[in-house]
Amino acid sequence: MTKNRVTSIAPIQPEPKSLDLALNIGGKALRIPGDVTVFLMERFSECNKRIAYQLSTFPNAHEESLDLLFISYFAVMQGAIKFSSDWTLRFDAHFIGGGRHFRTWEVADIGLMVIFRRNGKIIRSKLTFLQSKKLFASSLQLRSYDPYHRHGMGRLLVTEEEHLELVKPRLLKYSEASKYKAFKIGGDQEEAMREFSTRHNVPLHYLLYNPCLIPWQIQTPVENLPDINDNKVGCRVIPKTAVDENLGSGVKNSSPSYRDMKTAFKKAFPESQSEAGWRMEHFICDLFMGGSEGVVDDSPNFQLMINILSRKSSPISSALSITFDFEK
Repeated sequence: MTKNRVTSIAPIQPEPKSLDLALNIGGKALRIPGDVTVFLMERFSECNKRIAYQLSTFPNAHEESLDLLFISYFAVMQGAIKFSSDWTLRFDAHFIGGGRHFRTWEVADIGLMVIFRRNGKIIRSKLTFLQSKKLFASSLQLRSYDPYHRHGMGRLLVTEEEHLELVKPRLLKYSEASKYKAFKIGGDQEEAMREFSTRHNVPLHYLLYNPCLIPWQIQTPVENLPDINDNKVGCRVIPKTAVDENLGSGVKNSSPSYRDMKTAFKKAFPESQSEAGWRMEHFICDLFMGGSEGVVDDSPNFQLMINILSRKSSPISSALSITFDFEK
């Protein structure tokens, strides 16, 4: 890849930093070149910003639509990308959709896989699962079931009463007291996630969808798209174990607030500079790819991954794999 070409997709940074991995080959640590790491950080940072901007502009956005926004961002990058460092990168995004669940619950909304190949041969693969939860703006209520039992395209048909409620003028606000209303402490889904994690020895993480800024407010119906330059909050990731240890004693079926998550993360990681979870791009590019987060699968032909994925059938609705290939 020629960096000087106008059409180059190489990252624009004078001295990109490489990423050392906890993986030795022939006694030497494997290192992802700087041009690859910066490209990845830019892509996931941009994905984070798009999701956060969407939630900032349209707080009514369904949680599933934010998952789709995550997957669709990478779904269009289906070809291999070659870098000047002679490394090749390939994304493979897939929306799985519904199906059988683990004890009738989704234990994760997004599955992440990273695969390292040398001359095509697999030398290391990792896996992690993200359960997404959206922050609700004030006055918005969680609708846990459809009273009309609509399915498929039928969900597009709303009653006159529902329509009037959707277009009613109101000021929607986010604050640190805003809650992740689909998150129920000690609820059935949390128990299913805990059992799944224990059974397969797979740590789970929450992917928290937040607006770009907190506090934030917007008038709806939206008349003008807001101008937001900084994504200071956005998508955050926090381990389920950190939430369980620090919020597990809360009132059963209550919903934690942004402030609660902020406190829980601070207790679990007092040295971290992040608030209310790691930034999504930092978690994926640094802690998952190069760090200790996630499950390592050194079995040939993804035997561990296949075993987990086949058993749960589809407690995951979307998946993204990132494959690296190098020659050295």
